[in-house]
Amino acid sequence: MTPTRRPLHHIVRVRSSDDLTYVSQGLMDEVMVNANQLENSIQATAAALWKTTLPFSVDPVLWRFQVPAWSHKGTGDTKRNYKRLGAAYTKGIGMTLGAAPLLDTVSTDDQWCRLAANIVAYQRDRLHDVPTQLELLSSLRELHPSRLTAPALVAVSAAEDRINRLMVDAAAEEAQTGVAVQIILPIERLVDHASLTALIAATPSDGVSSYSLWTPQVTEERLLSDPTILGALLRMIGELAGRGIAVGHQYGNYTIAALHDVGLASEPVAEQTFALRSCQTYVPGVRHCVRFHEADSLGRDLDADQYAERYCECTFCAGMFESGQHPFELLLETQTVVMKNGKEREIPTARSVGANTWHFLLSRRNEVEAFSARPAVEVIEQDIERASALKRGSDAARLGHLADELKSA
Repeated sequence: MTPTRRPLHHIVRVRSSDDLTYVSQGLMDEVMVNANQLENSIQATAAALWKTTLPFSVDPVLWRFQVPAWSHKGTGDTKRNYKRLGAAYTKGIGMTLGAAPLLDTVSTDDQWCRLAANIVAYQRDRLHDVPTQLELLSSLRELHPSRLTAPALVAVSAAEDRINRLMVDAAAEEAQTGVAVQIILPIERLVDHASLTALIAATPSDGVSSYSLWTPQVTEERLLSDPTILGALLRMIGELAGRGIAVGHQYGNYTIAALHDVGLASEPVAEQTFALRSCQTYVPGVRHCVRFHEADSLGRDLDADQYAERYCECTFCAGMFESGQHPFELLLETQTVVMKNGKEREIPTARSVGANTWHFLLSRRNEVEAFSARPAVEVIEQDIERASALKRGSDAARLGHLADELKSA
């Protein structure tokens, strides 16, 4: 009898108020809100959560204080939302976060433990302080996070490993339950076998409800092109999942979702960013973004059935065809702007940015559901066929490499 597959838990990260537009039932399983966003716009965040029954959690982003530049404006001053966040985290401890590196600011083990306890209390209580009209209180759910997360530093060395373990223990004591543990490691430690072994050994199991991994410098292309990196990530997921504790990833993508079969349980996804300079769109047929003109050549001449089979089957694109329009009429819509240097540049319109975001999130949801329902290699092999049908041999080879790595994992 074939065992029931556990679905991949699909989390969407909220980093800014603009992201709140896309918080929607059925599009995700959970919302993860960055703590600095709570301090930036807590009422708008609460309002978006109240419109749904979606569970939510808070990423404490303590690592943002590890290096001052990570929480500073271009002028060198600490951003106002980080000042408020730092003040909440250090309440009663007698220090200020942001002016100096965190390791130079916190000097004792007791301070690290008190900091961790404050951060857990912040996650648990911050959204309780949101004012609302009294007559609405009875109809609004109480905003309790679905999990509490231990704060973490980027684990540059064994020194950070020791502090992170201290904070996990203090966080679990404050929470009086298991906490989610973030593991943030530079690529140098990921690919160094001895260093990765030490980090895994230093990562606790007691008081831990889940692990959440992040390797900031590892892009999807780098993950696919370097077998050493992918092998190290597979090893870390496998060893941590072997403890019987759920393992997730803090910033997911197609390749990360494909690791479901080797032990990955959840995948937080930030909405795709379409910056002013970036006329790019996500192409599910090849599982990455391409420039507008490339997308046009891939999908413009496809009818509705061909488009769904080869290019994209998301409900946004299907709905455009049903209304008698080609999806590209919105997805690839541009306008010409004059830059400060006097040069003209084509950029996406506001409608295009919104359309592309919905298209990306709906497409990612389809990917998560596919990897939840079927073996990853089977899903990827179908995607190889789609890339080949679009005459994208390099993308078919790229996906084939991922399938080969998973087969040998």
